Amino acid sequence: MLSENNTGLEKDYAFRFRYETLRSLLNQNGNALQLLSDLEADLNHMRHFDRRIKRPIQRLITESLLMAQELNLMTRNHYRDLYDVIFGLRNDVDQVFSGDRVAANGPLVVGLDGTESEDPALVGGKACGVARLHRSFPDLAPPGFVATTSAYYRIIEDNDLHDRIRIMLDNLDVTEDQDRFSSQTRAIRRMLNEATVNSEIETAIRRQAEQISGKNPDLLWAVRSSAVYEDGPRSFAGQFDSELQVRSADLITAYRHVLSSRFTDRAVKYRIYHNLREIDSPMAVLFMPMVVPAAAGVVYTVDVGRPDSDDMIISAVPGLANHLVRGEVWADTAVISKRPAMKINRIVPAGGEETAPALSYLTNETLLEIARLAGNAETRFGHPLDIEWVVDKQGAVRFVQARRLNPADSGDGFSAVPERKDDLPVIESGMTIFPGRAEGPVVWVDPEDSAADVPEGAVVLVEQPRPELAALLPKIGAFLVVEGDPVGHLATLIREFAVPCLFRMGKNAAALTGKKVVSVNATRRRVYIGSRWPGMRERVLARIAAGNRHQKKSGPLYNLVLGLNLLDPDARSFKAKSCRSVHDTLRFMHEMSVRSMFGFGDKQNRAWNKKTRKLATDLPIKFQLIDLDRSVSEKGGKVVPESVASVPFQALWRGVSDSRLGWPERWDRAMRGMPADFKEAVLGGNKGPRRPADRNYAVVAGDYMNINARFAYHYAMIDAMVGPGSEHNHVHFRFRGGGAGEDNRKRRARFLERVLRKSGFGVDRSGDLVTAWFRRYPREDSERALECLGRLIVCARQLDAVLRTDEAVTRYAAYFLDGEFMMFA
Repeated sequence: MLSENNTGLEKDYAFRFRYETLRSLLNQNGNALQLLSDLEADLNHMRHFDRRIKRPIQRLITESLLMAQELNLMTRNHYRDLYDVIFGLRNDVDQVFSGDRVAANGPLVVGLDGTESEDPALVGGKACGVARLHRSFPDLAPPGFVATTSAYYRIIEDNDLHDRIRIMLDNLDVTEDQDRFSSQTRAIRRMLNEATVNSEIETAIRRQAEQISGKNPDLLWAVRSSAVYEDGPRSFAGQFDSELQVRSADLITAYRHVLSSRFTDRAVKYRIYHNLREIDSPMAVLFMPMVVPAAAGVVYTVDVGRPDSDDMIISAVPGLANHLVRGEVWADTAVISKRPAMKINRIVPAGGEETAPALSYLTNETLLEIARLAGNAETRFGHPLDIEWVVDKQGAVRFVQARRLNPADSGDGFSAVPERKDDLPVIESGMTIFPGRAEGPVVWVDPEDSAADVPEGAVVLVEQPRPELAALLPKIGAFLVVEGDPVGHLATLIREFAVPCLFRMGKNAAALTGKKVVSVNATRRRVYIGSRWPGMRERVLARIAAGNRHQKKSGPLYNLVLGLNLLDPDARSFKAKSCRSVHDTLRFMHEMSVRSMFGFGDKQNRAWNKKTRKLATDLPIKFQLIDLDRSVSEKGGKVVPESVASVPFQALWRGVSDSRLGWPERWDRAMRGMPADFKEAVLGGNKGPRRPADRNYAVVAGDYMNINARFAYHYAMIDAMVGPGSEHNHVHFRFRGGGAGEDNRKRRARFLERVLRKSGFGVDRSGDLVTAWFRRYPREDSERALECLGRLIVCARQLDAVLRTDEAVTRYAAYFLDGEFMMFA
């Protein structure tokens, strides 16, 4: 008997030691996750050599080393490799901090003819393209100069705008409140418009302007954006503002206005969609003297509608072309054949279908000269070009912008499939901007309409192709435009987003009034009423979902600190040596500590397991309670939730048992009659730290609770300390898995992220893994957070069976936040 007692005491001690170590490790993990969240915001706004982020990164690495020590205490040094991994990461981070800082001290203003203008990180993409034109064709591109990205950073620092901009942009990537979004971006623009431009920058701008203007004080200027990445793979077409006809005395005011346009709603949304950090696209500003135009326009050195042809397209308007590129006016169009000899194939007047022999304001000889010069530039650049041109009053041609032109590909791959002949299209007209097919509900959008009101996968019909409509492109099936030219900013963005699109639908578009669903073949310029191609709607939604899988953010410190590469804890590669970032080590250590703790409990013999108590409840949740401080009443045979004297447990249970909740059993209904092991194999529920045969443990004390449990086909961990103060209070939450496919599981993760952020939690999401924290709040707020979690794990437990579209994520998050819990039943 003494031996059995000693054995029991040893096991009690072993469990208590592991539990206390786990508790310490989880607390350190919470600190580390908070640091990670803060660092993600820092690295979104700070360059990698900024000393302000060195200290928190060093703290984070120290936390990870302490966690490694705790994990090795739990596992008898089973994960000693972690030390070498973390020390290696620390050395790599130190090398980044001691790296090149030339970009921080670059020139504030440079001329287009200087060698500095070859650096897009300094002068931005647009100015870099114009500078290349200027060097290759000195008489073709006007002179100019650039206020560089170094000047932008100097203005931000001189006016103490860094932290204020960061606060204004906080969580705009997940907000659904368009009024809040617009008010925040408007406040940033106002701060920049009112910012002081220091004398060094102002003097350099005026000196460069005087060198170009010479003795002509009445010279007018074009002041244009040239952000990093602009006119590159991410065109930013039409997302920023330009100032034209600017007097020399007003150059600084115009400069501030162009800087502020970096924070238009459309520009911020564009960066969010492409997952660009704020630090990735600082603003340089290009200054060029205005050319007094007889005509202006755009030349595409390849016909984007027929990229295999030998044609180039010239669009022209009398005077300035700013209204043309904004999609506000129609242009005259000339189709030029490049081979065997360059000639004009046809000229189509604006808005017309009949060809004309010539334009009244531009001779055919000048059109051919524009084409010849554009062909020379295409040869020099080595790829197709989108060029803005101007012809002055003396007939001289000038090129004022050149960027890579990306012709449309073959679209959705269906263009060669014969169409049915049993019914006719309701519309057969227009101009193909991007080929392909789509079908969906048709929605007329006015300029003042919010993008949030347009359903996912819709076929959108608009009057004019304004750049502001770019916010719709990530979520729609097709674009139909009554007017429009193929050379405008929106047309560039449509090709960039690969949305099937027709311009110049004209009066025929009225035939779509009152229709619910239409099918669009943009390749053949046909629109049909109703759903025409089986499976097309699903293909459209799949294309939208694929487009919303953003490229990961990157950068020297981002990769070493925040990058998450260990995505599947059940993969063979889920090892300490596979960790390539600090985030990887945190993920690995958390997973292994939980497995170690509860694997220990699973392996104990029946005598030890008698020390746990089964929770008796009518709800479909099974728990074994581990009582740390006699918080569980020993009276009576059953342990009911009301008898557990644990503050965090009671708060969570109030949420779980909320009478407004319904308990969904979608998978059980779908798999009724199938053996349990078959369900596990099909639905993937056998992955994770808790197997079907394993017990779900709830460790409780008066002010503490830790739950690691398997619910249906996913896994959740809740670790909470709730006491009378706030310093040590915390609620940590982790959620992973599910029975549906990968896309549905990821949508549920996004649903959780959206709800948790709205409820005050910090959140880290990767794939279907969600980690959240709520730290250092008073008892009342912490209990409220746990009640929210209780309701959330019930509502979300089988939601992956429902979230088949991205739109459903938004809808169900609104249901939860509005208290409409029976929508989840």
